[in-house]
Amino acid sequence: MEKNFTGFYQENKALLSEYIDVRISLFKLQGIRAISRTMSLLIVVILVGILGMFTMLFLGFAFAWWLSDKTGSTVIGFAGAGALFALIMVVSILFRKSLFQSPLTRIIIRESMHEPEDSI
Repeated sequence: MEKNFTGFYQENKALLSEYIDVRISLFKLQGIRAISRTMSLLIVVILVGILGMFTMLFLGFAFAWWLSDKTGSTVIGFAGAGALFALIMVVSILFRKSLFQSPLTRIIIRESMHEPEDSI
């Protein structure tokens, strides 16, 4: 009778050890997937931010030259464009949480928790 129990325990010990190894590997892969999805999202956000800054820069120059043409003074044109950017900066700082932090946090959480339809 004890022979059966010894064999049973030895067999289940090996299965339990293999099960634990598989679960650890699964957790590692899930962690890697979550980190890679989050990092790719952050890279996209950074690239879009940089391209957005260049767009704003060139639109600012265009607005400054247009305003200079309308007012007849280069100084007034570029000062007006600077004032517009200062206003945009102040509004962005005042509403940074609702405009940037909260939506970005929600997107990162949603993307890292998203389960893909096809399994690994």
